[in-house]
Order: sequence, then C-alpha cells, then structure tokens
Amino acid sequence: MAEAILNWDTIVHKNVRSKDMYDVGNVIQITDADIVIMQGASRQYKVPKGYVEGFNGSEVYLDLTFRELLNYKVA
Repeated sequence: MAEAILNWDTIVHKNVRSKDMYDVGNVIQITDADIVIMQGASRQYKVPKGYVEGFNGSEVYLDLTFRELLNYKVA
C-alpha cells in the first residue's frame, strides 16, 4: 500500500489518513521527532514519526485510528 519515508520533506503539504482511513488533514511541518498535521483552520496534531506507516506519493498513512490521534491534539 505505502512505502517507508526516506525523505521526510517530501510529505509536507500532503494529505494524511488515519489507520481507519479518516482524512485527518495535511502535514504542515516536520520536526526531528514529529510530524505536525493541520486539520481545517484551527485543529493541529503533533504525531511522533514512529506512527507514520508510509507514504504512497500523495497520502501519508498513520498507524493510529482517528480516536487514537485525538491524544496528539495540540492545545
């Protein structure tokens, strides 16, 4: 389905899907340990890179369900 990410910068501005295929937004930033996802105009998630399952060229796939992703919401 998706390949491992070799160059993290290639996923900036790409769509992100949770393990249960929920559209969770777009990658807006890459840090040393995390990816930052923006959903809509105001909801952000900071997810450890270890939860990124892969990238198919247009979408990033997480190894988290949408419910699990809520634990990474930035206040």
